[in-house]
Amino acid sequence: MPVIFTKDTLRASVEAATGGQMTILYDDKGFPSYMVRIPKFNLQDIDPIYGSGVHPAFIVGGIEKSEIFIGAFQSKVYDGRACSIPGVDPTASVNFDTAKTYCTSKGAGWHLMTNWEWAAIALWCLKNGFQPRGNTNYGRSHEATYETGTRQDGVAPGTTSGTARILTGSGPASWRHNNTFTGIADLVGNVSEWVDGLKLVDGKILMPADNNFNLAETSWPDTGVRFDSTATGDENSSGDIGDPVISNEITKYAGPIGDNGSYGYLQLANWKGLTKKSDYNIPASMLQAAIAPITLSNGTYSQDPKGYLYVRNYGTRFPLRGRVWNYGANAGLFFLNLYIARSNPDSAVGFRPAFVG
Repeated sequence: MPVIFTKDTLRASVEAATGGQMTILYDDKGFPSYMVRIPKFNLQDIDPIYGSGVHPAFIVGGIEKSEIFIGAFQSKVYDGRACSIPGVDPTASVNFDTAKTYCTSKGAGWHLMTNWEWAAIALWCLKNGFQPRGNTNYGRSHEATYETGTRQDGVAPGTTSGTARILTGSGPASWRHNNTFTGIADLVGNVSEWVDGLKLVDGKILMPADNNFNLAETSWPDTGVRFDSTATGDENSSGDIGDPVISNEITKYAGPIGDNGSYGYLQLANWKGLTKKSDYNIPASMLQAAIAPITLSNGTYSQDPKGYLYVRNYGTRFPLRGRVWNYGANAGLFFLNLYIARSNPDSAVGFRPAFVG
């Protein structure tokens, strides 16, 4: 387990430079990771529509935590350990299980960043009126093309050839979650990130009730919430065939039940545009986990959450967040991809470590 309060030169310098908002934690092999401290907050402090009490990201197996630590940077793997390090080409082309193992192998408390943790940060950002930009246009932001990072292939930002991942944290402060260099970098764009603690099984949403990253996947409860479809597909379907609809039942499947293949999918160009079954009351947990927008519970946003939504409500699907370096407005803090099988490695898919003591 990392010793958080023992001072060393690197930790002392990082904490001094960031006013204590960022620190260094070491894993079982002594590798350092730059970690951002996120203090707990209450749901009602974001918006009473989310409910009351501590956000589930700060509850692990029923035990309330005062803080969580999130990797400031997307993971770079050294000797089988996921490290959060600035200025490196993030590790990509890993499937879900490999990414999770790289994180949990670091020792007790270490884990692959969870969907609960991602949601907490996203909701905090929205409450504070800021959603980070990122590498969404070949090494630069599609929204502000003057904002650039350092491409790992050495090619100039904006060049539409090569593999346009950037070195971790090489973008401006506006690519950090809090709009300062003390924040979490590259949550939007660069590489999509696997997150733990959520899966879709033939349209059924399964996830732990809180941030219990130690809970065996076989014990993740069925929430009773479903992703329905506006269209029926099969093994001959391809591309965008309809819209996802959140419900308590499934009337149409976009592909063959139980099949993890890549056939047709459901897409929304605006996550906020998700609709629901007309007589369905969405559980607050779906809002808290940034799976469904508060507009479905008669809430309003001061600014629109950014990002697309993709769903395949057949087979078993694991979530990706943030999106990729060449997808422009498709990317965003609320981007949610639930159409990829756990075994799918891709040069545009990475991950991030987290820690809770």
